Amino acid sequence: MSDPYRGYHWGYNDDVPYYLASGVKIAFMVEVFRQRERGTLSFDEKVPYTAAAIRDGAPRVNRLKLGASVPVGELLDWMMRSSDNSASDMLAGRVGLRNVNRGLEEEGIYGFTPLTFLLDVRRGIYRELDVTADDLSPEDVRAIRWTRIWDPQIRKLEQMLGKPSGYYQRPDLFAAYDRFYDTGVNRAPMRAVGFLFEQMAQGQLVSEKASDDMVALMSEARTSTHRLMGKLPHNTKVAHKTGSQFHKVCDLGMIFLPDDTPLVVTVCTDGGEVPAAEGTIASLARAAYDLAVAERQQAKATAAKGAR
Repeated sequence: MSDPYRGYHWGYNDDVPYYLASGVKIAFMVEVFRQRERGTLSFDEKVPYTAAAIRDGAPRVNRLKLGASVPVGELLDWMMRSSDNSASDMLAGRVGLRNVNRGLEEEGIYGFTPLTFLLDVRRGIYRELDVTADDLSPEDVRAIRWTRIWDPQIRKLEQMLGKPSGYYQRPDLFAAYDRFYDTGVNRAPMRAVGFLFEQMAQGQLVSEKASDDMVALMSEARTSTHRLMGKLPHNTKVAHKTGSQFHKVCDLGMIFLPDDTPLVVTVCTDGGEVPAAEGTIASLARAAYDLAVAERQQAKATAAKGAR
């Protein structure tokens, strides 16, 4: 947590790389804006939706017919506001995945581990059970993920991998998740993510216009209202991106205080159930908000007393 305009900072385990889940889409977004700034990409440019881009967790793109073309700007909106996985991988493919990590470092943001396509997250988990998961098509992976958890989904996975029913049990899949997490991909320390938002808040991420555009885009995200937004006063502006996966819950962004200055709050939890994790994030956000508001009120009162 930090107040970029007053220089306050507080962190807990904020130098430990946490798994970001869909929080990686923030990094993808930054590279899209970097390439727009350099003139190598236009938001009007269209990207084709092919079978290679089929994903679960794609509420916007899954409505399209294969062969449709979508403007970069629209994909960006879908990735950040709806956390659309197809849009994310289509954009990551367009800007070049290697450029994403490199671009962050060129912006002075260090600590992100290698980032992957979201399809490779799914395959990577299943690969921990059977290396033939690398051969699963995007449509196969979507079919597995569209099957209800947990036991029906495991049965579908067995079917796709050519295993007999009952070959895998829940503990096998849960252990596969843990082994995948241990590979270290798609992680970043909260200190690094927080610095990214500090730069954005001060108009120094990519450019002032790009920073403003990113804040506006992320202020429309509504993938969860139970985390940073969960206990804040009604109509508090929050520019953020959530991330969720098995035993991983994140909300990364900035809260705008009544004086319209930003308070950066980036939180990821490891382990436990989603409702408890969301409650923890909401409580931390509200505590930070209340302290920041009280500090501003105290500073205002002190200034008024000194002026008399």
